[in-house]
Amino acid sequence: MRKYLLLAVVLSAIYLSSFAQTPPQKRTATYLNNLNTFRDNFGDQGYPRANAEDLAVDDDVYGCSSRLIGGRDSLGPFHNNFSSSLALQGFGFTIPDDATIENIAVRIRRFENGKAPVGDLALSLMQRYQCGSGPCTYGVFWTHRDEYPGKIYPETETEYIFSQSGSGNNGGFNHNEEYQWTPAIVNHTFFGVRIDSYPPIGNGSAQICYDLVEVTVVYSQPATIAGRSSVAIEAKPLKEPIVYPNPFTTKTNIQFTASESGRAIVELYNIAGTKIRTLFSATVVQGEVYNTSFGDALLANGVYVYTISNGKQKHTGKLIKLE
Repeated sequence: MRKYLLLAVVLSAIYLSSFAQTPPQKRTATYLNNLNTFRDNFGDQGYPRANAEDLAVDDDVYGCSSRLIGGRDSLGPFHNNFSSSLALQGFGFTIPDDATIENIAVRIRRFENGKAPVGDLALSLMQRYQCGSGPCTYGVFWTHRDEYPGKIYPETETEYIFSQSGSGNNGGFNHNEEYQWTPAIVNHTFFGVRIDSYPPIGNGSAQICYDLVEVTVVYSQPATIAGRSSVAIEAKPLKEPIVYPNPFTTKTNIQFTASESGRAIVELYNIAGTKIRTLFSATVVQGEVYNTSFGDALLANGVYVYTISNGKQKHTGKLIKLE
């Protein structure tokens, strides 16, 4: 029992010191439907006079679409002035390269004027607007097939928050694609928010207006432990392991690069410090990449700690199992 208590204390200390939660970054867009010659290629997409600054603060200056003409149903054939596409980009994030994206939340204030109800065809984050024959949307989508607050635009200005994890397997329009947000994607000028409306339903028209669109990114970084010598710092692996997906529901992968030739061991512990099992144990070659898959339907939901030992070097990280 004393050994397990000691191990729990050691693992807890390693766990807490290895991941430091940093203050989240909040940003608003600097481009609205005009990045990378957007309007030259796609037209105004229903927002002819709206600017990014109109959606940057919660005030009485709105970014509004033109009047959208009602159709027989929300998925009818496309015609001019039937629907709109809002692309907000240039958020200017500066997430450190070694950070892990934990969560991305989109805060939106919006409403509609008109008799005909109108709502989202799809709302998502994106890597960039155009990718081949379609937009490079990414991560979790909220679509006309889902039920969520604000899908049908309210008649009075209302705030909504759409949140997703930094990685998962519920991405895409059908909620079945894997995704993993990285600092490189989030920091890129093309990263942004895309909202497509469907045509207003029935007779009449509608106009969509936005007062604020703000993106908040929550991330963590490996902590710098005070008092470590330069030799101790050099003893860290040159490359951070890739754990994907994390959080996971049924199966996850731990991929690491051997920092030196010899024995490498990957072990799994619960948060109390009790070893659950050895996931990997083999002789490795320096510079080679190794992968171990892990999945256990009987494993309870919660936070776990994994360790990678390779010669003098060791890495500790966390795994989160969800339902």
